[in-house]
Amino acid sequence: MPTMQIVKYALIVAAVAAVLYLPILSAEFVYDDELQIVIDPYIHQPQHFADVLSLKVMTQGVIDNNRPVNLLSLMLDSVLWGRTPFGYHLTNLLLHSLCSAMVFVLLYAFLKRIFAQKEQETGPLWAAFIGAILFAIHPINSEAVCVIAFREDLLVTAFTLLVLILAEFFPSERKIVNVLLGAAIVLSIFAAAATKENGVVAPFFLLLYWLVVRKAANWRKWAILVAAGFAATLTFMILRFTIVAPLVYADVEKASYLGGSFSRMLAIQPRIWLYQLLELFWPGLMCADLGGYSISNISLTMAIIVLSVVCIAAIILGRKNKIFTLGMLFFVISMLPTSNFIPIYWPMADRYLYLPMFGLSLALSAIICRLKIKKGLPRIFLIIAAFIIGLHLCCFTVERELVWHNSLSLWQDTVNKNPRSFLGSYNLGFALFEKGDYQQALSAFTTTSEINPYKPSVKAAMAMTCDALGRTDDAEEFFEEAVSLNNPYGSSDSLIDSLLWTHSQIRKLQIIADRVSAKKKIK
Repeated sequence: MPTMQIVKYALIVAAVAAVLYLPILSAEFVYDDELQIVIDPYIHQPQHFADVLSLKVMTQGVIDNNRPVNLLSLMLDSVLWGRTPFGYHLTNLLLHSLCSAMVFVLLYAFLKRIFAQKEQETGPLWAAFIGAILFAIHPINSEAVCVIAFREDLLVTAFTLLVLILAEFFPSERKIVNVLLGAAIVLSIFAAAATKENGVVAPFFLLLYWLVVRKAANWRKWAILVAAGFAATLTFMILRFTIVAPLVYADVEKASYLGGSFSRMLAIQPRIWLYQLLELFWPGLMCADLGGYSISNISLTMAIIVLSVVCIAAIILGRKNKIFTLGMLFFVISMLPTSNFIPIYWPMADRYLYLPMFGLSLALSAIICRLKIKKGLPRIFLIIAAFIIGLHLCCFTVERELVWHNSLSLWQDTVNKNPRSFLGSYNLGFALFEKGDYQQALSAFTTTSEINPYKPSVKAAMAMTCDALGRTDDAEEFFEEAVSLNNPYGSSDSLIDSLLWTHSQIRKLQIIADRVSAKKKIK
């Protein structure tokens, strides 16, 4: 097929992704966006470009200091847009469109290697198109697209896909071209690792691509390339675990194994995997803060049985379809870094499935490419079914966009789906406070305190809210309780300094602190 024809379909896929996410351009900063873009001044100070480019930022106590490529992208946005949400969301939208187009290019390239006969020219094309459209519209990707702070998942996917696209042209008959291609591939692998921890899968993707798709190629050149890719990832990971300065967040404990031990984690992780699979088929389960409540109805036995059936079905389908097998391997490998074998702060999140969705799209395309649909009613039925499923997914995606549109809608949706979410009720309290609904804000903070009564930031928030309601005695009592929880031997200043709040919220709390201090001096 002519290159221009491939470009045309890739642009159609990119356009579908862009149009579907147009509403997010009017969204506000939500979730960690507020902390990283509104509160923290780091990305808005041009003098830090040198530190990020030289990786010196990894030695500084800065948000995302272990993800310099993601930090660099936010700094570039800051130069163009300052603190205006539109531009940051536009970048996310364009990145998702780019990833969707790259997915199509790769799906078609992989499938074409199997169906190379001219009479089957349209088979790989339409299979790749359907798989790429699934990637573009599936609502599981909405979290990564809608939240600026989660751009890292978009960038990791873009760099990983770029590795595979460049690998399609390797090796070349010209030595200089090989050197340039190899350098670009290794640099992309390094960039993936420097964007987010799950970027470590990029060299594994390259290895699988070589072994499954290109095993007849010059093995020496491929072996050197793959080894260089692993060396690039290893180099960054050594830096990651040796020079990265710790960043202490208020009220955030060190990441630990689910259930408190490795063995207990192994009994929980299969339930998380099953929940994530269910989300792919029923997006209504998606939530900004998934946790124990989310998987409470899934038993370990149920998870093991269902996952075993899925694995057996995948093995059967992949016996005579190596591209399907490759897609499933991509899916599994890209899930491992976020599967809690090494403790992570958020045990489960929808954004973790952004890169794995590429693997599923490839597996689906491989199945479609094998189907022999007769013309007439069977083909019409298939087209209608695909349209209905696509429309169903688009509706869920638009619904999630509306949820992610502002903090109030986001956290209200979160507590509705996960009533035991500390993060949900805590942030809902702030969203209500900023809207001037102090009574409901206090109710949300009270719920948060019931979930975890030992967080000083929650007591401080209750103090600020009580003060806004004119309940000064209660405000001062909650404030002193917050100080005692933060550090029994510390001061109100240490409490206030530890809070990652907006400047206006800090000022309100400082007023209470000054009042409490003045009363103590009088006594």
